[in-house]
Amino acid sequence: MTTNDETRNGFTLKELFAVTFIIAAILFFCVLPFGRRGGVREAARRMQCTNNMKQILLALHNYHDTFNQFPMAMGGTGAGGNENRLNALIALVPFMESSSVYDQIISGSYGAPPGGPAPWDKTFPPWQFEMDSYNCPAAYSEGKDYQPTNYAFCIGDVTSDIHQLPKPRGAFAPGLFTRFDDITDGTSNTIAMAEMGTEYRLQVQGQYAVNLPKTILTDPGICWRTVDSGRKYYQRKVGLHDRGRGYNWVDGAAGPGLVNTILPPNSPSCAVGGLEAVDGVYSAGSQHPGGCLVAFVDGSVQFVSEEVDAGDSALAPPTVEDFADQSHASPFGAWGAMGTISGSEAVGRDDL
Repeated sequence: MTTNDETRNGFTLKELFAVTFIIAAILFFCVLPFGRRGGVREAARRMQCTNNMKQILLALHNYHDTFNQFPMAMGGTGAGGNENRLNALIALVPFMESSSVYDQIISGSYGAPPGGPAPWDKTFPPWQFEMDSYNCPAAYSEGKDYQPTNYAFCIGDVTSDIHQLPKPRGAFAPGLFTRFDDITDGTSNTIAMAEMGTEYRLQVQGQYAVNLPKTILTDPGICWRTVDSGRKYYQRKVGLHDRGRGYNWVDGAAGPGLVNTILPPNSPSCAVGGLEAVDGVYSAGSQHPGGCLVAFVDGSVQFVSEEVDAGDSALAPPTVEDFADQSHASPFGAWGAMGTISGSEAVGRDDL
């Protein structure tokens, strides 16, 4: 018996497209809720991070109300104790509703001298105290042997003599106090702090390259040579710090605690030596997509894009000689201008 019907062994092209469309639609609708949830989670993290920075800013204002000055970006009690390496975040602890921890620090408890030991002494319990408000929920913090921070004090657009500046260029400086009266550019136009990442493999936001030549101090653009073509990761051949940026909230040195406004957010950071308290380019950055949060002296917080106008990174930052003229304008665009306290630049927050 014969039949005119032919047996089909596969899909027609039209059927194949239909099946492909159905599968793609199913996958799309399965994935979409996760994408939305990811966006909601990031919005929540950014909001919490903003609140953290506002708490720190309020503590800074309360500190200024009490002492008529802001704390040093890095200070302390000298040799034999903390070696003048304490982060300004330590001075804010009693204004962050953690007075009991601060009392332990200044009293010389646990066998330590008054003011505590060096920041890297892990045997001192207050140094291991976790200050939740000092960390961004979007940052990597697992597996750390010190308590990290994601908030760095702004020293302006300087790269040289960072730890012994003759005058503050930014709102904060190691070994120096600043006051509201010093900020002639206006508190709403001057950065107090910015986010920095914490170490996660080769990611640019939380690491810094070490042992770079001193030429980076006069040509910060050289720092770009340490990263890959996508500018998101350091090249594997580049030497990096053992623990990265923000690894220890107690240490006020440049590597773990400071930021300069030279390269835009989420740019590489580069040091001329292999330690923490050395000159270099220390960029802001975060795990928030596209930029980082920045806190201004007036108490406000703003997200700043990594595409912000940062001038020409091949230009030389101001030198110690330039500090004689406090109105020396920053060469690093709106980003550099927001980092200075008295550069008299003709830019404002709307330029960020």
